[in-house]
Amino acid sequence: IAKDLGESINEKKISSCAFTSATVLELDQFKRKKLFESWSSPPEDGDSKYTKHALVVVCSTTGNGDAPENAGRFVRFVKRKPPTTLSDAPMEHVAYSVLALGDTNYDKFCESGQLIDKKLKEWGGTRAMPVACADEATGLEATVEPWVEEVLGKLEATCAASAGGGGEEKKDDTVDATTLPEQLDQKLVVTEETASTSVQLSSPAPAVTQEIAKESTTSLYVLYGSATGNAEHIAKDVAATYELYLKNPSFIGYFPSVVCCELNDYKKKCLSQWETEPPSNTKHGVIIVCSTTGNADAPENSDRFVRWLKRKTTDSTQPFKHCAYAVLALGDTNYDVFCATGKVIDKRLKELGGTRCCPVALADEATGLEETVDPWTGSVIQKLAAECNGSTRIQGSVAPPAVAAPVAVAAPPKTIVKETSSSSSSEEKKMEFDETVPAVSQSSSVGVATIRNLLSLLPKDAIPAVDNKSLPSMVSSLSSCELVNDEELQGRERGNSVADNMTVSSGSSGFHYTLNKPYESTVLSARYLTKTNVECAKKASELVLDSSTSDEKVVEAKNLYNNHFPLVFGDDIECNKNGKRVIEMTLSLPDDFTLEYQPGDSVGLIVPNTPEATIFILSMLEKNHGVLPSQKISVDSNHPITVEEAIRTTIDLCSPMKKKRLFMLSQFAADPEEALALRLLSSNEKGNDLFQRYVEDQNRTVIDILKEFPSCQQLITLEGLLGCLPAIPPRYYSVCSSPLADRQAENGSYHLKVAFSVVDFLTPSVAEDLNSGKRVGGLATRYLECICSPFLNNPSGSFKVPTVQIFPKPTHEFRLPTNMSTPLILIGPGTGIAPFIGFLSHRQAQISSLESFEAAETASEGTWRGGYELDPEELHISKGDSTGLNLALDYVRKQKTGEIDLYFGCRYSDHDYLYEDELEAFKSTGILSNLYTAFSRENGKEKMYVQNIMQDKPECKQRLTEMILNKDASVYVCGDGNAMGKDVQEAIVNVLADKLESKQSALAYLDQMKTSGRFVLDIWS
Repeated sequence: IAKDLGESINEKKISSCAFTSATVLELDQFKRKKLFESWSSPPEDGDSKYTKHALVVVCSTTGNGDAPENAGRFVRFVKRKPPTTLSDAPMEHVAYSVLALGDTNYDKFCESGQLIDKKLKEWGGTRAMPVACADEATGLEATVEPWVEEVLGKLEATCAASAGGGGEEKKDDTVDATTLPEQLDQKLVVTEETASTSVQLSSPAPAVTQEIAKESTTSLYVLYGSATGNAEHIAKDVAATYELYLKNPSFIGYFPSVVCCELNDYKKKCLSQWETEPPSNTKHGVIIVCSTTGNADAPENSDRFVRWLKRKTTDSTQPFKHCAYAVLALGDTNYDVFCATGKVIDKRLKELGGTRCCPVALADEATGLEETVDPWTGSVIQKLAAECNGSTRIQGSVAPPAVAAPVAVAAPPKTIVKETSSSSSSEEKKMEFDETVPAVSQSSSVGVATIRNLLSLLPKDAIPAVDNKSLPSMVSSLSSCELVNDEELQGRERGNSVADNMTVSSGSSGFHYTLNKPYESTVLSARYLTKTNVECAKKASELVLDSSTSDEKVVEAKNLYNNHFPLVFGDDIECNKNGKRVIEMTLSLPDDFTLEYQPGDSVGLIVPNTPEATIFILSMLEKNHGVLPSQKISVDSNHPITVEEAIRTTIDLCSPMKKKRLFMLSQFAADPEEALALRLLSSNEKGNDLFQRYVEDQNRTVIDILKEFPSCQQLITLEGLLGCLPAIPPRYYSVCSSPLADRQAENGSYHLKVAFSVVDFLTPSVAEDLNSGKRVGGLATRYLECICSPFLNNPSGSFKVPTVQIFPKPTHEFRLPTNMSTPLILIGPGTGIAPFIGFLSHRQAQISSLESFEAAETASEGTWRGGYELDPEELHISKGDSTGLNLALDYVRKQKTGEIDLYFGCRYSDHDYLYEDELEAFKSTGILSNLYTAFSRENGKEKMYVQNIMQDKPECKQRLTEMILNKDASVYVCGDGNAMGKDVQEAIVNVLADKLESKQSALAYLDQMKTSGRFVLDIWS
């Protein structure tokens, strides 16, 4: 890649390139070529306007994070502090860009390239563009090709901007066409493990007189595909930020308005405009933010859009020929196919005529989305506007600013809450925030004291101020919030009465339950899968029997569980077991089959905020702003709900805070030192370590922040709160039952089962943080444990059964093979065993049902021919199952079912050996061929995990080789993604390497298994 780039420059293959020559070298030649010495001062022959050398690094990563052999010395050199022979910032006269090559099959994706990018920045270099990470597992081209197209122009612009003090933005409304920057007699060095290039700029290009469009004739389109809410929040933040700027009279924006919607709404809200030809030399602007679910599945609210993109018939219409676009892909490197949906969208938009304004950005949820999301959101609209208005296609022109904040800090919008209810004042409450940082004062708040302690500041020391450039740029995702009086409410309800009274037959209409339209499911039963004492459940059930969802009763029940199951740091076995409680819960399904599932699917569960958090916020709003819980509120002009419902169900009060949310809260701090501390925590430069120690390690929520920075409570309004916080994400749990085996439940209701660990742990205790070492409980799982208490205690008599809101989350990959003779290897430590219980139950039910069909056929072929009919419904199977069983009957008579081996791991064999009785029963009946277990906390024994027994026990090693290589077994892995999934893959590779003669051959074989669907993962972070 590096040599091709250098050759293109030297042979003048790029007509628009201002660089005239390139030198290509290996990274490890840096000392012999004395690169750092030549970079120690500005280019000698450069124009006075341009004072930086230009550098490109292209570097791959080998093994698990290792630098290539011909780059190792360079990487080791930059990892250290600059030597005394160089300045403290030896790269201060260098503008650079890094292309990192890697493979997501390895733990440390693009490690070497990302490390180089980081260190060059720390050594004073000016980054021309974010590090680009190309994935060999999915194809390098998707990242490399757009990077190559863009990198030289970015470097040139950075060299130009660096000498001009960053470039002053024009204040007037006009934007003149400009010429290409004058000659920069400087060198660009392109370095890789095999290449480095030095380049000079060509002579100036002639001036251009073609006019650049000052404003688009159409909206900016921001679309999202989201499963858990992350992509939706990012897209809405981008849209809301731009809308806020548009409200400022002094702001010069290219797009006059914004349309933000789900990707599946493309046909209704976007397509007709996209296909309309815009004025000459301009394009429509499209931004897409999309996540990937499971193993390369599109989110449910984007699947129709993706299918439309993939159709061959779409190619002929070229629907994006009038569009410029940018794609942000969200993914998780715990899965094999990283950011697959976003990559497919980016590639297809290009093939369908679209103009890519920047390379697809890949954000990894496993390592933190912010590292990629924040820089992308901060620049994407400006890049898109430059492409849409034609400035990037007019040589030397400059795009009008698409996002030029009217103030130094991205402040929240003015808060205007219309209190028209009879119970409140008719005055409009207005709050405006000064963009300047207030003077430092000595604060008495707990939060400020803790920050000062963590920073080891003396009383005379001020909390460090941070540059506005290092702060997040996103603002409120809410455009309006209005309290509604009784008269307005009645008018709105009359308008909605016709629609509200309409009923839909879900069975005949193809209705589907979703996150926005969940099913109200009844809890039918529950039990501990761990050997957990049920005495506490007995006491808690007495509290919730009469009113299972009463706030006071739930809080009391939680306190009972806390007292009964104490937690401590250390190796106390009983306390460790207290923190490990696993529950199986049975939930009802609609009896009209409108919510069906298959083994391997998950179910989404919607839960409210904790009573404690809800009560705190409601009390704060009433005390400081006179807003009552019973008042009605309309958010973004939606149907009015009570303030209490809005706080309880629409915003996330219980997840750890993100930096952008902390930054928004800093704008509401009345105390100057609290504002400084919150800004520091939000900073992307000075605040990273502090944020880790104060927020992430201690799991601090918005409730904790408001309590520890109390001046925020005085100013933050209802609208400010709703705009500051994201929605509560649903919780997903693997189904551990089979529709074939468990179609009929108690009381004749259709049902499914899920298993979950009760999240209950202590945060680390830190001397400098008085509120550290606190007990943290899972929002969903602690609530579920409380409302399930009557079932956990094996109750007698009747009681009010609790309900929960659920919706299905199907999978396309994590499915049993259609061929029952396929051998299976199931690897599921901890609650990763859950879907495999569904697999085994389903396999047992399939065999039983086939035997029933054989019995029916035998009866009908005997001497008695009449009166024998076998109704498939008697077997409790769907039509699809029935058809499949009939088709497979002849085949199954000749083929025995495939062998199944299962690997399970947990901490203690006498406590959290989940489904022990069921697994032994499956083994005794022959459904399960082999059961291998590993226990990591057995008294006096060495820690053992499933990956250890797979490669260390001769029996397991031999069996794995035989099943995979000789019997073509399919492998399924399910469980926590904290290294387990990759450790298991590494173990399988090591086992296969002994037979395939090399690790490289084993890796290739594993890749082939993944491609053919024989190796499937279901991993969660």
